[in-house]
Amino acid sequence: MRTRMNDPNHVIAVEFDDERVALRMADGRVISNPLAWHPWLLNASAVERATVEYFEHSVYFPLLDDGLDAEEMMKGIPPRVARQQTQHR
Repeated sequence: MRTRMNDPNHVIAVEFDDERVALRMADGRVISNPLAWHPWLLNASAVERATVEYFEHSVYFPLLDDGLDAEEMMKGIPPRVARQQTQHR
């Protein structure tokens, strides 16, 4: 888990388990999605996952050149890349 000093409603941490990626918000909410929806994170190394830049409502993984947006994660809809991979199976 990586954290930063928080302001209300900002992302303060990114957490991973075997199946999910979660954004912990300053107000206590936890927003999570299946890790399979983000194959670029699913296949990332521990170092790539741990190298995180925090922004107000998102996080960026510079070693992976990609990020997560809390508002998009709250929608509960798989990102376009994950939907396309699921449709081709």
